[in-house]
Amino acid sequence: MRHKILILFSLMTFLGSCTKDFEKVNINPNAPASVPLDYLLSQSSLLLAGSAGDPGYKSWRANFIYAGCIMQQMASVEVNFYRGTVYTFQGDLSAAYFESSYPNSIKNLVNLIDLASKDAKDVNILSMARILRVVETSFLTDLYGDVPYSEAGKGFISKINSPKYDAQQAIYMDMLKELDEATKAFNASSYKPTTADFVYGGDLEKWKRGAHSLMLRIALRMQKADAANAQSWAKKAIDAGVMTSNDDSFAIKMDKTGAGNNSNANSWNLGAGRKIADGNNIQWAKTFIDMMKARKDPRLPVVAALKNGDRSVDKQIGIPSGTDATALASLPEKNLDNYSRTAPNMYALSNPYFIMTYAESQLLKAEAIERGWSAGDAKAAFEAGQTAAILQLNSYGGILTDADAKAYAAANPYPAGSLDAKMEAIQTENWLINGSVLNHMEAWADWRRTGFPKLIPVNYPGNETNGQIPRRLRYPQSEVGVNDNIKEAITRQGGDTFMTKMWWDK
Repeated sequence: MRHKILILFSLMTFLGSCTKDFEKVNINPNAPASVPLDYLLSQSSLLLAGSAGDPGYKSWRANFIYAGCIMQQMASVEVNFYRGTVYTFQGDLSAAYFESSYPNSIKNLVNLIDLASKDAKDVNILSMARILRVVETSFLTDLYGDVPYSEAGKGFISKINSPKYDAQQAIYMDMLKELDEATKAFNASSYKPTTADFVYGGDLEKWKRGAHSLMLRIALRMQKADAANAQSWAKKAIDAGVMTSNDDSFAIKMDKTGAGNNSNANSWNLGAGRKIADGNNIQWAKTFIDMMKARKDPRLPVVAALKNGDRSVDKQIGIPSGTDATALASLPEKNLDNYSRTAPNMYALSNPYFIMTYAESQLLKAEAIERGWSAGDAKAAFEAGQTAAILQLNSYGGILTDADAKAYAAANPYPAGSLDAKMEAIQTENWLINGSVLNHMEAWADWRRTGFPKLIPVNYPGNETNGQIPRRLRYPQSEVGVNDNIKEAITRQGGDTFMTKMWWDK
């Protein structure tokens, strides 16, 4: 007992002697009160590409299970889980991108924007964060339609725990404004986060060209809903300067070690994490493989292989979309090992996570020129996009050459006919490049706007679309009990179904 009293007395004496340093004593040096903005920028980039705790969660469900299968770029006989191939609903699968993005990437980006706006020296980090927020928001709204935007991620900053759902039209106009203001605010004389910037390594000119290319994508997405603004913003983007080479492609660069959230989310799912490619869970679809074969596409042996590693073009077979285990037994080839899947080089953990390629920016530029919205040579832009699309696959382990690109362009020339024929050529190339770099969500958005390439819908028993290709994902069921604002969104947009068209989908 005496021993305990002495200890207590000594402790009281110590505390009394250092009252003047009380605040210092109570600061944990290993848990900083404020996190460096560089760290927040890096973290936000990784969360945009992946998910907290599970790097592949939202990519697996939105990009592969739904978008990739819906677009007939990928397919699976496990139709009760890979539901995009047969147009059926499962709540946690449809909700994954929404439920992962808001508490992680969106919250962190909104926080970073708030912190970086407090000091003029952080203007470049601020602009990068604003652009990244547009990237994540564009995926969210293109997947679901009306979503929380203006009040999203402000639970801590503004105590808004039930953000309103903004109309997609308003979201689109604000995203364009954000891209415009962010690019103009970049300042070469201010601090540049070269190491923390996983997109362009602090190269502000590349950031500007990347943001202008995103502006062009968003503008053209509005083409049928608001042609006047689509034309105005497309012209602004092209005049300001879009990407000029594959080095400008907008991608999150991943750590070479590929550990945890530092790894490519798509690669994590296909390979080391979930092994869904090697495990015959999801493979290339017949539509994708057949189109590559018909077009003599040199990317085919880069992206596809059989389970035994054979990349021979003539041996590549895609799974017909809508094929379940029973239907597989009636096909000439019954062994899934002999169907094409993503080749191992496609899921190296250090592969870049593509948001937008230079190839896409050139193809969209060709479309804008054909619509009379910008001056230039549409054929030249189209061919530049074709070449870039082929060579871009070298970042995924390909060894493709200029000669390969020229041969492909010769086999698939730019049409001289109607605008519709040209749009089909442009969007078919976009569908192929986005499929090749595993950006299936973007391929789905492009298809909904243009209807190209022409896909034959699957009419699987029990599907929820009456045999039509889905137009959106359904909202998380958890939102109904948490945020009453979802009711207004559903009333304004239309029923919460796969077939409700969002604002730009005319």
